[in-house]
Amino acid sequence: MLEININLLFNVINILVLAFLVRRFLFKPVKKILAERQALVQNSLDEAAAARAEAERLEQQHKELMQRIENEKLAAITEANKKAAEESEQLLQSARERADSIIKNAETEAADLKEEILKQTKYEISEIIVAATARVAGVGSESTLYDEFLKKAGVSDGSSEK
Repeated sequence: MLEININLLFNVINILVLAFLVRRFLFKPVKKILAERQALVQNSLDEAAAARAEAERLEQQHKELMQRIENEKLAAITEANKKAAEESEQLLQSARERADSIIKNAETEAADLKEEILKQTKYEISEIIVAATARVAGVGSESTLYDEFLKKAGVSDGSSEK
């Protein structure tokens, strides 16, 4: 039947021992190194994904912050415009009040001046009348009295000048 040659048996044993040794000292360390590298690459990929997620989160926060700042800026501009309009209205109202006060004072002064001029004119007319009456009583000529009245009043008719 089959004959087993001793060389064949040693070759089989050598191959089995060699396979065991190769597996034990070559394949296991290589598999271990490959597993470590794969874990390192996976770790790097996970860190990159986490960094990307963090960057996206920070970008979103930045956008929200910029939007909030823009809203605050618009609110501040609106508030400043509102205050400026209010101050402008107050200044305009104050100017109107001052102008009204000045006009009222001017009208009052004009009325007082008019009244004073009327009083002065009435007084001067009454003095002229008194003087004219005194002269009429003392002077006989009506024409002389008339000329003197006109001289006092500052009017000349041109006929009495000689």
